[in-house]
Amino acid sequence: MSMEKEIPWVSTGQWVPLGALREHPGNPKVHTRAQLSHLKESILAFGFLDPIGIWGECQVVEGHGRLRALRELCEEGKIRLPAQGVPVLRLDHLTSQERDAYMAAHNQLCMETEWDTPELSALLAGIDTVDLEALGLEFTLPEVEEDEAEPDRESFILAIDCEDEAELEQMKERLGSMGIRCRRLGG
Repeated sequence: MSMEKEIPWVSTGQWVPLGALREHPGNPKVHTRAQLSHLKESILAFGFLDPIGIWGECQVVEGHGRLRALRELCEEGKIRLPAQGVPVLRLDHLTSQERDAYMAAHNQLCMETEWDTPELSALLAGIDTVDLEALGLEFTLPEVEEDEAEPDRESFILAIDCEDEAELEQMKERLGSMGIRCRRLGG
C-alpha cells in the first residue's frame, strides 16, 4: 500500500529531473527544520505551485527550501515526482551578478512588510479546512479597541516587551508623559 499522495504540479513548460538540480553554493538563505516541515506540509496540502528558478546548468537561484522539501518528501515516500521531473523557471537571461542579486532580492522581498492585522484576521477566520499550524501559520492577533476620542488620528502598533506588570505601567506612564497615547492590546 503506497503512502504517496497525488499532488497538483504547476505547469511552466520547463521541467528537469530532480537529481539534476544543484543548489547555489553561495545561497545565503537559512532553511530551518521547522521551515522545511512547513514547506512539506504546504506541498502536501496545495501541491507544488511555485517552480524553482534555475540558471545555467540547473543551478538553483531561488527555491532552495522548496527543493529540499521535495527531496525529503520523495525520500519519505510521501509523493511521487512526475515523469518529466520538477517544474522550473529558466533565468538564463540574467548575468551571474544579476542572478546573485535576484537570489537575495527574491528572498528579502517576501519578508519586507507586516500583515494587515484586520484583513489577516478576517481571512484566517474563514479557513477551517486547512491545518494552518502545520503550515507554520501561527498568529496571535491582538484585540484592538476602537479609540473614539480622536477618530481622525492615525494609529500605529508598537510592541514593547516588559519584564512584568510594573515595568509595563512605568512604560505607559513614561510614554504618556511625552504625549504618546498607549493602550494594552494583550499578552
